[in-house]
Amino acid sequence: RGPLKYHTIRQFIKDVEWGTLDYLIVDLPPGTGDEPLTVAQSIPAPDGAVVVTTPQQVAITDVRKCISFCRKLQLPVLGVVENMSAFACPHCGGKVVLFAPGGGARMAKDMNVAFLGSVPIDPTIGVCSDAGLPFMDGNAGSPAAKAFAEIVATLRQDCEADASCLPGAAD
Repeated sequence: RGPLKYHTIRQFIKDVEWGTLDYLIVDLPPGTGDEPLTVAQSIPAPDGAVVVTTPQQVAITDVRKCISFCRKLQLPVLGVVENMSAFACPHCGGKVVLFAPGGGARMAKDMNVAFLGSVPIDPTIGVCSDAGLPFMDGNAGSPAAKAFAEIVATLRQDCEADASCLPGAAD
């Protein structure tokens, strides 16, 4: 399966007519396996990686390995996002902490990586995904949507401060 995955990923990156892109975001499974390695080696001069964790220690341990993996590949880590930081109740809007809070932020600090923010669990994300609808459309006021917007704004601000990651800068 490894060679088949490798060739499929390379073909997808190299042979797809992407047109003009502002950003290409590749969502990968967690870990340091063949898929992340192939993507990192197939995209010329990637701007960086955003690493996502959950607050549990087992996930944080994996993310530490992922950050070290990125560093070995000289792939800049743009920051860490903590997913499932709490549960956002769709009825009252309140947050319920399900896991020990702050693990992603502490790990990011320990690894000397920017912490981009925390995203609470929101059942509406799954409903929208299953329906093929963008979550941000119609849910901009939710805690999860606000967290996503803040994370994207931080990434854009950081990118604008580093002109090399702006669209067209490599031309």
